[in-house]
Amino acid sequence: MNNRAHPEKIEKFREELNRHCKAALLAFSRLPAFSSETQKALFCQFLNEVEQIRGVFWGNNQRKTRKKIREILLTESSPFFKKEESRAYKPFDLFRAVRGLYASLSYYEDFQNCFESLSKEPENVSALFQKSVLLYKTGRHEEALELLDQLLEMLPSDYKLWFNRGVILAELGKLEAALKAYDKTQALNPAFKVVLDNKAVILAKLGRHEEALNLYEELLDKNPDYAEAWAGKGAVLSGLARRAEALEAYGKALALRPEYKEALAGKGGLLLSLGRFEAAGATYDQALELFPEDPKLWYNRGFALQQLGKYDEALKSYNKTLEFKPGFEPALENKVKVLSEISRNKKQDKR
Repeated sequence: MNNRAHPEKIEKFREELNRHCKAALLAFSRLPAFSSETQKALFCQFLNEVEQIRGVFWGNNQRKTRKKIREILLTESSPFFKKEESRAYKPFDLFRAVRGLYASLSYYEDFQNCFESLSKEPENVSALFQKSVLLYKTGRHEEALELLDQLLEMLPSDYKLWFNRGVILAELGKLEAALKAYDKTQALNPAFKVVLDNKAVILAKLGRHEEALNLYEELLDKNPDYAEAWAGKGAVLSGLARRAEALEAYGKALALRPEYKEALAGKGGLLLSLGRFEAAGATYDQALELFPEDPKLWYNRGFALQQLGKYDEALKSYNKTLEFKPGFEPALENKVKVLSEISRNKKQDKR
């Protein structure tokens, strides 16, 4: 049976999966904020939604359609891949699996195209590469890395593959390995300027700020209109506590690209560290007009408002954070603190 011949059936299952994923993520995100009895009920709700997700994949009717959806969305490592195993996984592993599945649903057609290409030609390089990108975009980094390594066995001199490998390794926190992948990229294509930017980011994370700064200055000497390099330089200067210079660098990045999210976020973070909470809040307001679904921007806005004692507004920001990133622990912790302050203020007002 061809998936494309029954789009209404596919859409029905996708809607069910989407609904159960959202409900599971919401229940999990609320766990730390409530009493033990409520936590127990929320955890049972989470596990129930997990079982409902498993049921969508393994229901008895329309088996061929369900099998096709499993083939496209799941791997053997998924808790949902085998019919009876989801409850054997640890809660956080289940949470991550649900979160990855929820993200993957938005890219279903792209995953389907890759699956169909690879069904016909298992070593189709273009389809394998596209699938690795999709896995990365949906947060399935280990799977993406495994696929890239498979591709590198076939194309060991492809600089883009080495570059993507560095990106994924960095996302996994394997910074030294990422740096080696970027060195390999640079050796294969010295003119590829983006790798210098990424390499500088890794050097900064490793505490090698001066080396990172030298890379950015090298980049900017040749490419003075490279907004990403100005923003990166700002981040490094901030790490070196050269804050006035860092603000100037972020300003240059934003002059070149006013809608550059990373520069806005970097500037906001720097203003937070300087205790300039009003200015930081205004920067995050500006950023959120452009990127209203970014949980980190909402979180940092909430933190700035919390420091200013604007607890009701801070609470709204933390709620937005959790809407877009369920289970984000710092937002949950600060939400509890803000609720405590709001409660304390109400008691004082009654006196």
